[in-house]
Amino acid sequence: MTGNSANSVRQFQQALAVRIGENLHALPIDVIEEVLPALPIETIPQCPSFVRGVVFVRGHLIPVFDAAERLGLRNHVRPTEPHIICLRVGSRLIGLEVDEAIDLIEIPSSTALPLAELNAERGFLTGLIELDGQVIRVLDAARMIAQDEAAALEPLPRTAAR
Repeated sequence: MTGNSANSVRQFQQALAVRIGENLHALPIDVIEEVLPALPIETIPQCPSFVRGVVFVRGHLIPVFDAAERLGLRNHVRPTEPHIICLRVGSRLIGLEVDEAIDLIEIPSSTALPLAELNAERGFLTGLIELDGQVIRVLDAARMIAQDEAAALEPLPRTAAR
């Protein structure tokens, strides 16, 4: 493969389109381990409001974050069967509860609007794109959990006791 072909391949990034509330978002697939259907979530007392609890998946306890709560969406109505997107953030698996996992999309890097151009605080987004007439917010999975929050999750067991 020539240098030019490699560059043309890198002009697109694959992502999973998800719906959170009325908005479309995208998560880069390189951080996604799997997409799970609605699962029973075991609540944990005294967690921040955006932590729904934990799920048990193939021997692993995975903390689940409510994406709508994390993004500060007011008056969000949780669907009866949300999806849980398992993300690899550092050495930890994190579940991100979204209303719906829609489909894989390709994000053309040339059309992404960096939030810095809008003088917007970066927060959990890396940019905005337009796809088929819709604005899609590109999420930064690593920012969905802050450094201090990641440290607070470390004591949680990663596997279930037998």
